[in-house]
Amino acid sequence: MDSRSIAVHAQRLAEVVRRQREARNQSLGDLARSTGLSKTSLARIEAGEGNPSLETLWRLGHAMGLSIGQLIEQPAPALSRVQRAHEGSIVESSKGMRGRLLETDRSHHRTEVFELDLPEGARFESDPHDAGTREVVHCVQGTVACGPAEQLVELEPGDTAYFDGTVTHVYAAGPGGGRAVLIMSYPPDSA
Repeated sequence: MDSRSIAVHAQRLAEVVRRQREARNQSLGDLARSTGLSKTSLARIEAGEGNPSLETLWRLGHAMGLSIGQLIEQPAPALSRVQRAHEGSIVESSKGMRGRLLETDRSHHRTEVFELDLPEGARFESDPHDAGTREVVHCVQGTVACGPAEQLVELEPGDTAYFDGTVTHVYAAGPGGGRAVLIMSYPPDSA
């Protein structure tokens, strides 16, 4: 992703965080306490500076009652649209996993679709999501290990795993890395 795209996504995130924080009548200090992030980091995010990690986005979303997709989603699409391979909001974990938001469903429940890039050695452990959250991982290239932390399954191209997102779960690269599509389905009225 080029620097112009990063700036556009950072500005969108800044607007969402500021709007949500103000709607909740929270100060930066309040948000810092609920996320465990510094006020300086939050001020930078609201200024549209930097490119926060997946872990930072998760902490923000969790504290604000929003999913990561809601934090970084694009404006509502037209009747038809194409998202080119180099477009879309990117989230990256400090452990090497990279996700690109492909879709956020705006129906009574919430579904988010991410493209995951897991270079060799990448491993991301996710905290549990709200009750009723389901995840589907479809391997498209290489090998990917995923699922509940205690029951990882290894996927090869064409394989799909379905699991409960309400327990600690993992996405990890197999030897040589891998790529997958992740579909997260949240229950009605959840982030």
